[in-house]
Amino acid sequence: MHAKRELRTSGSDGTPIEEAPWWILAITVAIFWLVAWPALVGLLAGWGYWHGEKLWTALAALGVATLVVVGLATRPRWRRPSAKDPRDQRPFFVRFSTWLMTAFLMPNILFGVIVLTRKGPPLTYAQAGAIGALLAGVQAVLALVERWKRRRE
Repeated sequence: MHAKRELRTSGSDGTPIEEAPWWILAITVAIFWLVAWPALVGLLAGWGYWHGEKLWTALAALGVATLVVVGLATRPRWRRPSAKDPRDQRPFFVRFSTWLMTAFLMPNILFGVIVLTRKGPPLTYAQAGAIGALLAGVQAVLALVERWKRRRE
């Protein structure tokens, strides 16, 4: 029989990805895929290479998500920054995957969702940016209304 691997967690810190069981890694791949697929569609549409190939783009996004999760899960255990020791000692792949998700994929999600859900020719980045600005403006107005309501009370 195999010995049961004990996960090290402390309070709300959670389980480090390099110690996570396979089912958590599978869920993480699915979540990353939900980010990567519309982002890749947005990138392809922005570059002028989107021609409606949903299956191939979805498979490419699955490959990206799987590579990121496997890459993170196979790194040796690293020290996470804390309030006592704020030095960043993350491995290169961890820093790279953070950049990939936040700077490269995240900004293109809205554009990709618009391209996937819209019939007809895809929007330009400027048109998608205008929609994003409109959504941000509506959110700002709603936040101001909420703040005014709290001040009255």
